[in-house]
Amino acid sequence: LMAEFTWMCGDGPGFENARAVRRRVFVEEQGFSLEGEFDQQDKASWHIIGFDGEQPVCTARVFPEKEPGVWHAGRIAVLSTRRGRGEGLAMMEEVAKKVRALGGNALVLSAQHDKAGFYQKAGYALTGETMLDEGYPHVWMRLDL
Repeated sequence: LMAEFTWMCGDGPGFENARAVRRRVFVEEQGFSLEGEFDQQDKASWHIIGFDGEQPVCTARVFPEKEPGVWHAGRIAVLSTRRGRGEGLAMMEEVAKKVRALGGNALVLSAQHDKAGFYQKAGYALTGETMLDEGYPHVWMRLDL
């Protein structure tokens, strides 16, 4: 069964579900810093959270970039036990729908370079050089909507 998706704006009630998934994936599993994981951008972002019943299993956030019509997708996380089932791709499809509904015409993201194939399956194209984020190689990607 696929996750059911809900959206919320900002980091108010319900944000603890996104926080729990991000902490498990980025901090506990991948070793990124807790301080670096949660930032002021959370307050100004739309967050999608995928649930299996009451249990949050995946999340991502989007916010507008300076360039008109371009939105940034980030903090994209799927619990390890849920990967390879299509839920991450389904979530990325919901992200694209939401950004279109908000008037966006493109999405950009900074992908962990070993995850670029996942984003290519979701329709994103590589657009830039590899750079380091907390010592981990990332690459810029873009999806025109």
